Amino acid sequence: MQITTTWNLFEKIGFRFLFIYFLLFTLPFPLDIFEYLSKITKFYDDVTWKKIIPFVSENIFNIPYDTLALPLGSGDTTYNYIQLFCFIIITVLITIIWSILDRKRKNYKRLLQYFIIYIAYYLIYIMFVYGFIKVYKLQFPDPRLSRLLQPYGNSSPMGIAWTFMGASKGYTFFSGLSEIIAGLLLIFRRTRTLGGLVCFGVMLNVFMMNMCYDIPVKIFSFHLLLLALFIFMQDWKRLLNIFFTTSSVPPRSFPKYFKKPVFNIGAIVLKTCLIGFFLYSNISNAIIRNEARGPSVKKPPMYGIYNITNIVQNQDTIPLLITNDTLWGKVVIQSDKYVLVYQMRGNFDRFELKLDTINHTMKLTQRFDSTNIYKFKYTLKDSILTLQGTHLKDTIRFEAKQYDLKKFQLMNRGFHWINEYPYNR
Repeated sequence: MQITTTWNLFEKIGFRFLFIYFLLFTLPFPLDIFEYLSKITKFYDDVTWKKIIPFVSENIFNIPYDTLALPLGSGDTTYNYIQLFCFIIITVLITIIWSILDRKRKNYKRLLQYFIIYIAYYLIYIMFVYGFIKVYKLQFPDPRLSRLLQPYGNSSPMGIAWTFMGASKGYTFFSGLSEIIAGLLLIFRRTRTLGGLVCFGVMLNVFMMNMCYDIPVKIFSFHLLLLALFIFMQDWKRLLNIFFTTSSVPPRSFPKYFKKPVFNIGAIVLKTCLIGFFLYSNISNAIIRNEARGPSVKKPPMYGIYNITNIVQNQDTIPLLITNDTLWGKVVIQSDKYVLVYQMRGNFDRFELKLDTINHTMKLTQRFDSTNIYKFKYTLKDSILTLQGTHLKDTIRFEAKQYDLKKFQLMNRGFHWINEYPYNR
């Protein structure tokens, strides 16, 4: 948006619209980043969207509110799209009222100046959030054992994207570092235009991944894209002159925000504290999460994939027929809370796991059938897992051979400077 002494009608209406819309989208930032202010943010949500969205959902779209899935995990729910509709309607109404009441104002240069700061700090925080969880490889962990066993064609597009990112520590780190750099560039006025451009490029890639791989963060990533573009476009005329005209471009001035020095010093102190908090909260949170479930966390006991080689039930050896869907084919232990049991044809059940490593016992309870319980004594020696115990009224014994995880090329191919031929499998 071009900043002149007197803005034309379209510039003023455009600013009013974007100001209201972006404010609705970003609120209650920055209150929502402080845990001790959670009651205030909850109150804001209770008196606004939890009243507006049910009314709009039921009276305009004829959708019962209690059938809406709240945005937990997915940011592209029906709830989110109804909220987006509300943003637009409210923005249009306020823009009309504002334009009528404030029609004689020449420009909003001062308000724009502070609004750019607000948007920049919002983007800084979000870039740090997503950047650090990638740098610490928390958003895209290594592919799980169950993912390595899943037929490629049965993967969802989002699952493919997560596997693609998680399979490469280097690319995941690079993606996170790019977001952090974008956030750092947005901090200072002299680098803010470049920061907007870098942020736009980073978020364009993220948005296209979300669109092309059906990742349910499309609404959010698109708006981050718009916010970055809004910041970058503040210098559009100067950039146009630099790259496409022969006009001279004078150096840009950066006047103080306030006339009184004490206010400017206070602003620097506040800025330092806020950016410091952004960095501290995101780095410390990433470290805590990394210690709890990061790539360096110790694997659970007996971690691995075990192929069943022998089943004895009530002293009878059971033939391992691939046509028998009731037989166990594989046991996958990738968590200390549950076990995946694959049948001969590839279907699997999840069993809750209670493991006693001192007495070498385990109890498996089927996730959706609490009566289906296995109780075992186990031994693991020379890659052979033996489970001996009871299932309902039967005695049962499994023997399973541990699969060598190094055979998975996805996880062990690694990087090669020299490739005489493409290794495309």
